[in-house]
Amino acid sequence: MRNNNILIFISALFFFSISSVNSFSQDTTFARETIRKLCSPEFAGRGYVDKGDRIAADYISSKFADFGLNALTKDYLQPFNMKINTITNVNHFIITDDTLVAGVDYYISNASQSMNGTFDLKFINDSLFNTNKDYMQNLLMLNLSDKILVFESSKSDFRHKFKTDIGGLIFLHDNDIGYWDFREAQNPNKYVIIDMLDSLLNRNTKSIKLSFRSRFHNNYTTNNVLGYVKGKVYLDSFIVVTAHYDHMGKMGQDVYFPGANDNASGTAMMMDLARYFSDSLNQPDYSILFIAFSGEEVGLLGSKYYVRNPLFNLKKIKMLINLDMVGTGSEGIKVVNGSVYKKELEKLRKINAEHKYLKAVNSRGESCNSDHCYFYKNGIPSVFIYTIGDEYKEYHNIYDTADKLPLTKYPEVFSLIRDYIIEY
Repeated sequence: MRNNNILIFISALFFFSISSVNSFSQDTTFARETIRKLCSPEFAGRGYVDKGDRIAADYISSKFADFGLNALTKDYLQPFNMKINTITNVNHFIITDDTLVAGVDYYISNASQSMNGTFDLKFINDSLFNTNKDYMQNLLMLNLSDKILVFESSKSDFRHKFKTDIGGLIFLHDNDIGYWDFREAQNPNKYVIIDMLDSLLNRNTKSIKLSFRSRFHNNYTTNNVLGYVKGKVYLDSFIVVTAHYDHMGKMGQDVYFPGANDNASGTAMMMDLARYFSDSLNQPDYSILFIAFSGEEVGLLGSKYYVRNPLFNLKKIKMLINLDMVGTGSEGIKVVNGSVYKKELEKLRKINAEHKYLKAVNSRGESCNSDHCYFYKNGIPSVFIYTIGDEYKEYHNIYDTADKLPLTKYPEVFSLIRDYIIEY
């Protein structure tokens, strides 16, 4: 009878342990709370107006401290400097008597110089660039300092290349204004670039009124955030989990870009994994370093800086997993560099098949499209994982909000990566 009781107790304990792991992995409460926080107005889009990046870095470092992660630097922060142009105030954009709505009707490029005044419009026949070799040259001979050129196409390879005095450029979009980005924000133009809805600009319009201010920072200080869990077997070898926490920030004082999928979702999963492995019951065999990068949207600047200024020998990194945009998953995941690291890809596929987590673990080739890039270029085994599915399309706009993000397969992706790290 006593032996039976012992067996029952051991079985119950085992079941409780397994159930605890499963319930932890399947709960999106922490992720939801983290994403809501990172996407809230107080974080100012985690960009470089109103120091949204610093607010986010301080929040992440405070969570690392709550988890009891070991620090490699003071306050878990690794500061670095960068050049960046920002749109600090948008006063108005008026066509005839209509005031357009920033972020909905139009974007002002982050590469734009402050403007204030009334500007004549000159509509450009885009097709002539292909058929008339002298058209562009003749155009540049004109005095364009008080004029804004309007292009029917939203795509142009000379968007940032005008060398002559010009008021600015407007690019028209049929259905939506596309996405906002930091292209050339480190080397801003001496003119304004605007993307706007075609339907709002009558071809008979002669002029517009425009007023906004930009600010160029030649030496803006931002931070990577780092913390680690000590391994119980391989103390001096690391698995690294990364995600960029920065986003597009604000365009003026009234418009901010929440960045729920890109990349509050990846940051939340990275922090969730840190929370899990920081529990003494889940101590991994290998040490795990968790890094939240800044400056990704500007050009992978945070990860580039870390690779050039590592806090320990990069050769101690056994594997790096970068998480960027993991808010969907109905169609599974993509593994960038999966075709390079076939053994690791097969590990992920084997785990997925055993547990039926995701519809598919798809492989991609090399692509320098996120923060794994500079590690990979420096010989560190690195993969970038993102979710795929048509259930959510918002990207670099004001609609990528926490309340809309489905987190379709968040628990399953979390579990897959957790299991991979445990089995490594």
